[in-house]
Amino acid sequence: MKFLRSVTVLTALAFTSVAFAQVAEMAKENHQQADANGDGLLSYDEFVTFIKLNAEDGLGNAARVEARNMFETAFARVDANGDGSISTAEIQAMR
Repeated sequence: MKFLRSVTVLTALAFTSVAFAQVAEMAKENHQQADANGDGLLSYDEFVTFIKLNAEDGLGNAARVEARNMFETAFARVDANGDGSISTAEIQAMR
């Protein structure tokens, strides 16, 4: 019985790891697609595009941000250093 529980837990962890990797890959692709000028940073307009793409893919709280039109609030929360652009590090810190 202990063995079966261990296998179940390991299977669940493996599934979670795979699912997390897939979510991270989709978010990375959405970031690249939203980054219109290719500088690796997201301006406010690029961030809005990023949120909309994530909402379409069902990632994180993006659908809620979009539905409530809270792009400015979300941008301000993610832009930790207040420089008016969002870096990959700031997005990762948000997670």
